[in-house]
Amino acid sequence: MTLLSAPVEAGPMGRLQLSDVPRLARRHPLVLVGGGLLALLIILALAAPLYAGDPGNMDPFKRLRPPSAEMWFGSDNLGRDVFARTIFGARISLMVGLLSAICAAVVGLLIGILAGYNRTFDNIVMRVMDGLMSIPTILLAIALISLTGPGIGILIVAIAIPETPAVARLVRSVVLSVRERPYVEAALCGGAGLPKVLWRHILPSTIPALMVQSATVCASAILTEAGLSFLGVGVPPEIPSWGNMIASSRLYLAIAPMTIFAPGICLAFTVFSVNLLGDGLRDMFDPRAKRRR
Repeated sequence: MTLLSAPVEAGPMGRLQLSDVPRLARRHPLVLVGGGLLALLIILALAAPLYAGDPGNMDPFKRLRPPSAEMWFGSDNLGRDVFARTIFGARISLMVGLLSAICAAVVGLLIGILAGYNRTFDNIVMRVMDGLMSIPTILLAIALISLTGPGIGILIVAIAIPETPAVARLVRSVVLSVRERPYVEAALCGGAGLPKVLWRHILPSTIPALMVQSATVCASAILTEAGLSFLGVGVPPEIPSWGNMIASSRLYLAIAPMTIFAPGICLAFTVFSVNLLGDGLRDMFDPRAKRRR
């Protein structure tokens, strides 16, 4: 997914009314489709206890059963319901992806704004960001998790830290461009303090690019969580996750293919929905990107 090619100023999204939704849906269908699919996944994940059953219930007499009316996706090598584990696994992937994106966006926003306005801070912190960007995300996450042990909280932090430099550099580039605009200089000459200028003029200009980048971070975080869980250093094995479901069932692909296909397809569908939403947001905030297609 391509990021914004140039900084853009915040549009009139704050004045969005219910009557504007049909018009926005016609002009930006990717936002509607991607956002709708993602919202549906979140609703299904949150409502999992109401219809999905117990993902941890083991019945050795029902090992590796094919899909049936009782178990829609069959059972795994321990007799657990694959459908229930897949639905509950969506909770982990969505939570890790969304929270990692939020953490990276907040920290990257603060660093980017400060770096764009303070040259000394910029020279020091941006070199640290360059160093973090040179390390593969999954290797840095494995190193952090190895120091503390597996857990959802440390997993979110371990994924957010490597994703923060890209957000910080993007925000910094927007700030460096916007700070030279005439209305910013006029506000400073008019006696407005720097915190007020940052809040009222600089921060709104970073939101469009930040939203697009956050969608990219969310999709990347979901894939990283699945990869770490597959390697056994992500979510603990007792917690259903798409990554550890695929890892525990890879030896039984020929016997029970749904044990791998179900979480794999859901993982691909979730990342597709997030990327679709990100592409729609990019086109919404930067119409030039749509014309270049």
